[in-house]
Amino acid sequence: MNPEKSSANAVLSAVIAFGLWGVLPVYWKQIGHLGSGVALAQRVVWTLATVLPLLMLRGEWTGFLRSMRDTRLLKAHAWSAFLLAINWGVFVWAAQHGRIIDCSLGYFINPLLNVLIGSRLLGERLSRLQKFSIASAAFGVLTQLILLGRFPWIGLLLAGSFALYGLARRRSPLGSLPGLAVETVVGIPVAVLYLIWTQQSGMPIWGTASAHDLLLIVGLGIITTIPLLGFAHGARQLPFALLGVLQFLAPTGQFMVGAFVYHEPVSTASLVSFGLIWLGVLLFCSDLWLRKPSRA
Repeated sequence: MNPEKSSANAVLSAVIAFGLWGVLPVYWKQIGHLGSGVALAQRVVWTLATVLPLLMLRGEWTGFLRSMRDTRLLKAHAWSAFLLAINWGVFVWAAQHGRIIDCSLGYFINPLLNVLIGSRLLGERLSRLQKFSIASAAFGVLTQLILLGRFPWIGLLLAGSFALYGLARRRSPLGSLPGLAVETVVGIPVAVLYLIWTQQSGMPIWGTASAHDLLLIVGLGIITTIPLLGFAHGARQLPFALLGVLQFLAPTGQFMVGAFVYHEPVSTASLVSFGLIWLGVLLFCSDLWLRKPSRA
């Protein structure tokens, strides 16, 4: 394939991935009547139903079966599945309870937390701008605590769980799709048992059982898998600097959805907090741009 066309496809894939993650709260709002627990369990079930056929189509089925026989690999992905469940669960609950802007805060902080983890656990050196970016985001979180009088637990839990999930996946030899498949296989017994218990308790697991609800529930696997594959394609093809900038499309979309679609309150104190975090993001992006290799 033409290198320029390949690069354009990679950019498009990344934009689609981050764009979909940015508007995903709208999807969760549509099935808010299911409850966050049922929505999360259904997501695990239908994600597995989506990724298994994809593994066969992509010729990765044999490798997936081999990995399922590796006890050490299963234990590692049990940990990453736990972190992913926390991240998904908090995000779904927050989106369904009018806390979408808090979600966006977490995903603005996440890349900066990744840099901090890289420094503390992987021996990566921080540049001056990176240090300033992390300090600015930390002041933003502190501002929420002081001015708003509340601990931003949703944002920090989302950022922390996803950063640790990224670290766990970094240490795994499995690719994006096989890794997700193993994680959902590990989580499927819990999801199915929860759905069975919920139904036996007299609570609906299919919503109103209308065509609208059923379509949205089955679609959970698609809306989980498509952005993941788009991100994986973009990550393989694009410079890290460009990918680092594009990833902020997701929390930007979430912030706009929360503020302008669902009219979540944005106080002056919140804007001060977000302003400090956005300053950290700007410094982070500037550092990525300055590190971009020049084309001779």
